[in-house]
Amino acid sequence: MLNEAVGFSGDSVEAVSMAINRYGREAGMEPISVTVTQEGSGASSFFRGIAVFTPEYDEEAEQG
Repeated sequence: MLNEAVGFSGDSVEAVSMAINRYGREAGMEPISVTVTQEGSGASSFFRGIAVFTPEYDEEAEQG
């Protein structure tokens, strides 16, 4: 199975984090690496993030 990288943006770190977690749940994948940076400053700042996801490990399928 392949990993995938997905970009996110939001007005806070919490918003980016929630988007990453929601994407992972909906896609059945787990984030294995996340980077978040702040763009701009003051009231016009926002956050960009990129997450690398891998398919969720299914222990029952491996035992087979």
